[in-house]
Amino acid sequence: MTIPKDKDATHLDQMLLDRNFQEIIRFVNAIEDPSSAILFRLGLAYYCSENYLEASRCFRAVQEAHPEDTEIRELYERSKINATTEIKEFVPEVFHFNEQVVEKLRKSMPLPVPGKVHRIPGRWRLSRRVIGDFSGHILSVIIDGATIIWGHLAGYRDRIWTNWYRRPAFLAILTLAYMRERMHKFNLYSAYPGNALVGFADPGMVPPEGVTHFRTADGSWNNLRNPFEGAVGTRFLRNIPPGAIQQESADRILYPNPRMLSRIFLTRGQAMKEVPFLNMLAVAWIQFQNHDWISHGEPHLNDYFEIQLDADDPARKKYRQQKMFVGKTQNDFTRRSEDSLPITHLNECTHWWDGSQIYGSDLETQLRVRSGESGKLLINSNGLLPRDKKGIEITGFTRNWWVGLAMMHTLFVKEHNAICDNLLLHYPGWEDERLFQVARLINAAVMAKIHSLEWNSVINPNATLAKGLQSNWYGMLTTLFHPEGERKTVADINVKNPEMGGVVGNPIEKHGSPYGLTQEFVEVYRLHSMLPETLVLRDQHGNIEEILRFIETRQRGSGILTDRVEMAQLWHSFGLQHPGQLVLNNYPAFMQEMSIPGNPIYDLGTVDILRSRERGVPRYNAFRRALGLQPVKKFSDITDDQEMVDRLTAAYDGDIELLDLMIGSLAESHRPKDFAFGETIFQIFLLNATRRLQADRFYTDCYTAEYYTPEGLEWIDRTDMKTVLLRHYPELIRTGLANVQNAFQPWHP
Repeated sequence: MTIPKDKDATHLDQMLLDRNFQEIIRFVNAIEDPSSAILFRLGLAYYCSENYLEASRCFRAVQEAHPEDTEIRELYERSKINATTEIKEFVPEVFHFNEQVVEKLRKSMPLPVPGKVHRIPGRWRLSRRVIGDFSGHILSVIIDGATIIWGHLAGYRDRIWTNWYRRPAFLAILTLAYMRERMHKFNLYSAYPGNALVGFADPGMVPPEGVTHFRTADGSWNNLRNPFEGAVGTRFLRNIPPGAIQQESADRILYPNPRMLSRIFLTRGQAMKEVPFLNMLAVAWIQFQNHDWISHGEPHLNDYFEIQLDADDPARKKYRQQKMFVGKTQNDFTRRSEDSLPITHLNECTHWWDGSQIYGSDLETQLRVRSGESGKLLINSNGLLPRDKKGIEITGFTRNWWVGLAMMHTLFVKEHNAICDNLLLHYPGWEDERLFQVARLINAAVMAKIHSLEWNSVINPNATLAKGLQSNWYGMLTTLFHPEGERKTVADINVKNPEMGGVVGNPIEKHGSPYGLTQEFVEVYRLHSMLPETLVLRDQHGNIEEILRFIETRQRGSGILTDRVEMAQLWHSFGLQHPGQLVLNNYPAFMQEMSIPGNPIYDLGTVDILRSRERGVPRYNAFRRALGLQPVKKFSDITDDQEMVDRLTAAYDGDIELLDLMIGSLAESHRPKDFAFGETIFQIFLLNATRRLQADRFYTDCYTAEYYTPEGLEWIDRTDMKTVLLRHYPELIRTGLANVQNAFQPWHP
């Protein structure tokens, strides 16, 4: 910085360090003609007080006096953007879990009475069922036996790393099946004590009318015998044994300093390392799906970690601050004296794959997003979602909002409404509630199919894994004997075996443990390295038209952008832009110095490292042990990069057991062929990719025409991401989307 200091500036620097922001504002405003040095510090005081408009005015005045100073220019731009996007506003409004809040979330309304059952004529239906049941039983005995024998004889790991991907395709799939079954046996744990039902539900509760056939707003009654299983406000379960859950002590939880680790191992170089086989839709999609599944809610505002900024930390110099503050995760108010786990947390979302990011995880939100006519969701005549008084799109889940999420939410609101139109054609007598509930089932299944078959296969474009994913949904028999485009999720003769007949449409299986997403699942989905610093808008010919800073599209900025740029152009632009690789030193710079409501200086990289420590997820080596993987003995086991080995050794004092899960996972250079991420976090993906479907009644026992209608099942079978995009933005056929089979691949002309 080139601004000369004076005596008052030195005094103000100390006041900034002491966080006396309001005193600084009063002091400087009393000065008749403040110098640039004084104005700069006034700008910092406003910035740290979240008065971004006044901060931008101060920094602009300083910049005009010192146009060569890039740091001042950056602070001016950042303040201006924060003011425009109204980033200080909490979205949604702050609430913390307590008994009254959860009781409100669990509020319900009557669901429709189940309609006429659609059945295939008697004899043929019975014959098909007998054939499917008998063949499934025989195949299950054969396949389960072969999996166990092969796994015991051949194993699944070498000295350190798993070895399935070095085997022929069939044996590789058999090895993956063994690994998954092993985790079903050793890595599914309830977070509730003893024989307590999920959410401490009272035994013997009677199912309300309609819950047998439709999803509830709060996720309850999916399991009719364990009514709160998977519901909003219930605990994250675990994929590690209780003895492996490590609640870090106060002196250990901040060691090594997570901000220091973020700076050393996450900070991106001048250019982002790109993934050449993905586009930005893949990034927006996974956040869109995460918001269906998981959220710990708003962190505490008045109970926080104080993280020391080192003397050479750029944020310390720029903002004149000594510490960074990270709010602690909300407490689990449902804990009881008999709880044996050291730490538990509650999910703000339903755990099910039910589209709750669109529909909401409570009745009040669900009613707010509905039109009340023909089962449809609210959408404006211009094709955009309506907005609330803060300028944020009205939808089921709006935390961490940006334009990529607005695009996804708008697309699948349109898809829901198109499904309603199709149902109304075939069932003109249906009322609003029935149309909505059935369309929701279908729309959620479309999203689950897109993720299972398209996103999963393109994020890790390994040929063997792709075959396994297809078999997981359709079954191996359908995959072998029917070409893509002609496959039915539920075959005419449905073989009752998950490997041969597919998980979807076959019997439910919970492997002896109630369903719920886990704390370990949350930790492996920290994929922020995929985000770029800027979004590149292109015209219909692919030429660059505008480059936007990512932070310009956050919160209110999303609506500002979609008001002036057509959705089709945004989709085309996202289709052409590559995301970042999941490796070290590729974290977006804006996320290491971002502003969030209530906290103007926030490093999400620091938070990503800290949360697993706080929430009892073991560090890298202990995590591997808990999942049945071999621990590493030294840092050079993880990566071949000697410079990185030296940096890891120095940062972690040479102690491999201190290595954090996220840092270790990103450091892995030994990865299965064509994998975007390493094997450690892949274990959780492998386990949950099947379990999200297999443990949900509406994807197993109830995935039938009786629940979805024949037309609904057909809609799901013939829909993929490309279909959805072209259905609602047909002009995209003139882009590179026409040239790709998978919409998450780059849309090159």
